[in-house]
Amino acid sequence: MLLAIDTATALTGLALYGPHGPLAESVWESGRNHTAQLLPQIDALLRYAGAAPADLTVLAVGLGPGSWSGLRVGLSLAKGMALAADLPLIGIPTLDALAYQYLPTTLPVYPLIRLGRERYATAPFVARDRLERLAPDRNLTLSELCAEVNGPALFCGDLDAATIAGLQRGLGDRALLPLPAARLRRPAFLAELAWQRHLEQRYDDLATLEPIYLGEPVRAPAAGARPS
Repeated sequence: MLLAIDTATALTGLALYGPHGPLAESVWESGRNHTAQLLPQIDALLRYAGAAPADLTVLAVGLGPGSWSGLRVGLSLAKGMALAADLPLIGIPTLDALAYQYLPTTLPVYPLIRLGRERYATAPFVARDRLERLAPDRNLTLSELCAEVNGPALFCGDLDAATIAGLQRGLGDRALLPLPAARLRRPAFLAELAWQRHLEQRYDDLATLEPIYLGEPVRAPAAGARPS
């Protein structure tokens, strides 16, 4: 049984996955409370599925881009659980899991993760024999993104009213959006991508696995430094 942990943003998710597909899933708005909420939610999800921690055979974690603190919490917990139980760990980029959620489609898919200051993490994907990434993750404004989109495309991920208005302003009816209920980022898709790698026994090195950051974390000024 695989446990997937997604803490890339304030929308936190957990999923259990087995040989026949998803077993249980939990998604909630955690705000900045990832640390306090994750372990109780994992315990509850296992109990609801009639499982125990000893039933886990592999772990997966979303790597971002996203919230600096959220990603650190998720990856630290996943690494700690993997070390304690001697389990393999698989890291999945958050944009890959988001794009995979909206396939199959013949359109390019642009998943969006809000980075703050009116900037977004995104990358283009297409569906051929399997999900295919066309470019690396980038940090863009909506205006910069819209200038690069040549035809109809599906946008998903962080789609609040301001983001939707910006896409429609820049692209008009070329910007296609999921229905509101379909916009929820579901950890079961992250789990499914990880399960595919588990079947191939392609695991990550716990010592070198790191989150994907596209924005700079906020750091406290060094001792004695003057504020700018």
